[in-house]
This record gives sequence, C-alpha cells and structure tokens, in this order.
Amino acid sequence: MVLLSVINSVYDPIGFTAPALLLPKLLMQEAWRGKICWDKMLSVKLEHKYRLWETTMHFMSKCAIPQRLFAENYDDFTLHIFTDASAYAYAACAFLQYEFKGQGTVKLIVVKARLAPKKQSTILRLELLGAALGARLTETVDSILRTVSKTYFRCDSMVILSWIKKQEPWNTFVVNRVKEIRDLTNIDDWRHEPGEVNPADLATRCCDWSDLLQSKWWEGSGYLYNDEESWPCSEISETPEEAFLERRKTVVTNLATGNEVRFGDRFLYFLSYKKILRMTAYVLRFCNNIKRNSSKLVNSLSCEEIQKAEETLIKIMQSEWPSEIREKYKDTIQFSEENGILKVQTRLILSHDPEDFTHPIVLPDHPLL
Repeated sequence: MVLLSVINSVYDPIGFTAPALLLPKLLMQEAWRGKICWDKMLSVKLEHKYRLWETTMHFMSKCAIPQRLFAENYDDFTLHIFTDASAYAYAACAFLQYEFKGQGTVKLIVVKARLAPKKQSTILRLELLGAALGARLTETVDSILRTVSKTYFRCDSMVILSWIKKQEPWNTFVVNRVKEIRDLTNIDDWRHEPGEVNPADLATRCCDWSDLLQSKWWEGSGYLYNDEESWPCSEISETPEEAFLERRKTVVTNLATGNEVRFGDRFLYFLSYKKILRMTAYVLRFCNNIKRNSSKLVNSLSCEEIQKAEETLIKIMQSEWPSEIREKYKDTIQFSEENGILKVQTRLILSHDPEDFTHPIVLPDHPLL
C-alpha cells in the first residue's frame, strides 16, 4: 500500500510535520476499519483524498528547520504548552520563549499528536486526553533542558480547566486523567487560550503541506512576543454546565433493616454439633496456616484443634449473651473468667469434684449447644 509507505518515509521524531501527516494516518485508519489489507488498493473515495493531499507534497522541501535551537548559552527559558483536540485527533505542542539580542524569541521545539481512539469519544474527553499529553510532554522537555524557569499550559476549553482546577466528584475517566495532570503540573499554571490563536489546533485537523508553512504553527501565538501583562487571561468564574456531564452520579437508596441476626443463629444451618466443631477447627487451621513463619498443618484434625474449636464456639455464644441477663443474676451467681470463658462458681467450690463440675460453663439456650 503506497499510503503506508508514504507515512513511514517521513522521519520526524519531534513531530514538526504532525499536522500534514494527520490526513494520511486517518486514511490509513479508515482503510483498516474497512478491512482493506496492506497489499490491496484503496477505495475510490480514499484514493481521491490521498491524491489531493499528495499534490502538495512538494511544499515539504520548504519546511526548513534550523539544526540548532539557539545560538548562545541561555539559562532562562519560558515553556509554553498548547493543547487541543478535534473529532480526529488530540495534540500538544511545546514552544520555548527567550530573549535574543533584546528581542523576544519563540520557537516550536516538540509536538505530540495522537489519533482519536477507535472507540467513539466526546470532544471534551479528547480535549482532556490532549491536556494529559501536554502534561507528560513538559516532563520530557524539563528533563532535557533543565533550565526552564516557568511553564505555562494553555487550552481553549473552559470545561477542561474546570475539571483540572475544581474539586468535584467527576467520573472515573476524568478523575484518572486529572490526577495525572495534577501530579505532573501546577494547576495555577493552566490558562485559557482563545481557540482562534491556539497553534495546537493545526495538529488536530487535516491540512496539507502548504498550510503547514503558516507562521502560527512555527512561531506560536503572536501575543507571546509581547509583555506578559498583555497576554489573554480568562478566569473561571463559574463551572460550565458541560463540565457536569462528567460528574459522578450519586445514587440515594433507602435501606430497610430488620432484626439483627446473631452469629450463633447461623449454627442452625448445620445438622449436627460435630459438623460445627469440624468446620470451626478447619477455619482456625486456615487462619494459622496463612500466618507468616507459622508451622503449616495439613494432616487430619487433632484433639487439640477440636478442643480449641469448641472453646471458640463457646466464646462466640457467650459474647452474644445479652448484658441484661448477666446484670440480672450478678447478685445470685458469681462469674469467673478462665481463658475468656465465663463459668459459674457454685456451692461445691470446696469439694474435691472435677473443676468442670464445680465451675460449670455458662451457656445460653441454643438448640445445638
């Protein structure tokens, strides 16, 4: 496919020719969506669009780019990041501003452009993707120049600025991109850029090589050559209504609760006390095995494990014993705790009978216990 060959023949790692290459990339995307293989001919419609674009390729030779960004050593730069998006693509371009021989100089240094995702998305979401792309772009520039004193970010959407600067419960898509932008940039450095002077606009719409030669693309917005006081500055007074389309929806529900089910009542699902004991013993074994640096038990249940399971069940049942019952019998029955288990001190305390007989365990009325 000639289209694929032409796209790959332009070596432009810093993206200066991104606006002119957008059309063939879109045609390539449309060809893949139409399941046209790389070795097949384009449709008549796509072929016609490509041929019109091809007639302006001779202007590519007039795109003269200096090999050196600046002639002398400078240590005071201002970086301007412009972002924009359309239904076809989103982009971010970086301009470097500095003084040379007493005059302000602005130069395009790098461009990043991406086609709109295959999944249909709104223009506002694409604008936000462009803003996130610009935030990542400044990190790359700062790592190379290291002498940038100030950075400004500009986009022509008040909605995007509201998402970035306002603390609202936006939906997941917006929250994730805004978080990345806030992590990489200072939200106070984001400014509104009038759409008609935004140089990033050219990288988001189809143009030919002749349109690429216009000065706004290479030299940025004209106001950058003036004092900062004359730069356009629009403050966000109120959040635009469009911004709330991406606000997270709050669902209010009424929850009706009945009587709380006690843990001990869940034992009624078992048919025998033996099954309850073994189930509890296996749960306790699992809790022990997942502990770090503990000996792993894998054999059949031991007597000690069964006994520990029974003690655990007794503690659970006693913990659900209403406090008013204990308060009722506090004067007639003396309670003593041994290993966390409540027992009753009977009149046989001085006898020589076994302790389980002289100090019986207090159990609530339960079908299985």
